[in-house]
Amino acid sequence: MITLGIDPGFARCGYAFIEAKNSAYKIVDSGLIETFQNQEYNQRLSFIYTQLDELIKKYKPSNAAIEELFFSKNTKTAIKVAEARGVIILALTLNNIEFQEYKPKEVKSQITGNGNANKDAMMKMVNLFTGSNIIQDDTADAVAIALAHASRNRIFNDIK
Repeated sequence: MITLGIDPGFARCGYAFIEAKNSAYKIVDSGLIETFQNQEYNQRLSFIYTQLDELIKKYKPSNAAIEELFFSKNTKTAIKVAEARGVIILALTLNNIEFQEYKPKEVKSQITGNGNANKDAMMKMVNLFTGSNIIQDDTADAVAIALAHASRNRIFNDIK
């Protein structure tokens, strides 16, 4: 079963497709969907949608998880991220992918045991759990979101 984790962003959107194998997790693919300031606003949103749609069609995840919007002091940035989340949710919905939303503290707590963990602690645990060497924080966050969701699903399925 492949799980998609998404760290939404307007300039950089992290994604990770992970697969649970026995008690281990393997990263199938991960990276960034990047847009640039010299692109038209609507083109940036369209690019996020089309790139994610292509990735979903390629890897066919059975479920997904996305980080809830974290309200920052910069309203303009928050609005851009909210609009990016909108096209991300549209891509998931049009591909019939059920998704769960997670607060950043939930993911941090599940991955590191500390809801206030910093980026370095998150990256260290993500690399430990997956045997990878991710150095980009948006990608590591997407992997962490996917891991948190996949492990919750595994626990839930074991209880059934």
